[in-house]
This record gives sequence, C-alpha cells and structure tokens, in this order.
Amino acid sequence: MSDPRFIVVSGLIGVGKSTLCKSLAEMLDYEPIFEPVDDNPYLEKFYKDPHKWAYPMQEFLKHRRFAAYQYAAWGIKHGAFKGVVLDRSIHEDTVFAEINAKIGTIDSLNWKTYLQGFNDFQTFLPEPDVYIYLDASPEVCHARIKERARPAEAKSGFDDGEEQDGIPLDYLRTLHNGYQDWLKEIAPRIPTVKIDWSRFKNTEDAWKWVKSQIDERSRFTRSLVV
Repeated sequence: MSDPRFIVVSGLIGVGKSTLCKSLAEMLDYEPIFEPVDDNPYLEKFYKDPHKWAYPMQEFLKHRRFAAYQYAAWGIKHGAFKGVVLDRSIHEDTVFAEINAKIGTIDSLNWKTYLQGFNDFQTFLPEPDVYIYLDASPEVCHARIKERARPAEAKSGFDDGEEQDGIPLDYLRTLHNGYQDWLKEIAPRIPTVKIDWSRFKNTEDAWKWVKSQIDERSRFTRSLVV
C-alpha cells in the first residue's frame, strides 16, 4: 500500500500532537498544518471565562479547520505538496463542543447551531487517509501542559467562573472519555492507529508502526483500533 498522503495527528490537549506533526512532516517532506494557537483570538478568553467564550471559540475553530481540510485536499490534488500532516481534526472539535455542552459552558441552543453547521460542512469534507491517535492519560497530559506553560493555559474559570491555576484535571478526564467514544465512531470508517504516547517515541519508529497497522487493515479489511 502506498504511503498515506493526508495524515491527521489526534489526541488530548498536551499529549504532544504539534511536536509529532512537525517532526513527521519533516521526515516525509510533507506540509505541516498546525492548529491555531497563537492566532486564536478566543483561546485565552475561553480558559478564563468558558461560559462566555466556549461557543464562539468552537465556531471559530470549526471554520478554521474546515479551511485547513480544503487547503490540504487542494494542495495534494494540484501537486502543491506531496502530502500533509494536520494537527488535530475538525471531527475532534465536535468532542470539545459536545463536552462543553454537557458541562454547561455551551447552552443547548448554541450546541444545536454548532452541530447543524458541522453537519452542513461534512458534505464538503475530504476524509483523511489515516488518523494517528496519540494516547496518554489525562494525568500525563496535565503534567505536560504545566511543563510547556503556555500563557493562555495558565488560568481557567471552569468552576463557575472562579479562577484557578491551569486547565482542570477533571476537564481533561471528561475530554479523554469523549475521545474514547469518538474513536469507536471514527475507526470503522477511517484507518485509525492508536499509539501509546505516555512516553514520547522516535518519529521514525512511530511511523513504521503506523504503516504496519495500515497495511494490516488493508490486508484484512477490518476496523482498526490498536
């Protein structure tokens, strides 16, 4: 089987997606497409006051990721680059939006509006060749978030607006559970390779593992979550 050309690196906040996205793109000579962090005007506001900013941020991200998917598909089709490695998917955004709806930072009307917009977008979404899901516990990701010390993540107001240090561990645990449901839904449809990322791995070794699992799925035409 030929190498996948449209790759998405997925996983919980702080797991190490951006680092692998960069190194994998360099190794394959692909175009890296990073999720908006520094140019996200809502991120810091969201963490400080999620009840006010969760919905507008998710709408912003939905549109940005839709544009990223179109850019990736166009670039591959027209030979602008050999392939792409995308940092997080638009499908993962639904996990974040749904979790915020469940915990009450997005109200029911805005959740319905978000979901309707996403369903409209799906008609025009190209599907990736493979999802690489980096798996690490919420506790590991929580420690990594503290270590990287991004200013936007320094304070949060999930507890009824009361300011606290960093992203709450309970929020990461809830997201992690949401990801497990997402994996069950996406894996039968799109090749999905789960890698234990509780310890960082060599990029070349990680890629060899991904390729072997894609080849196995192709050979036996079965769902793949390993």
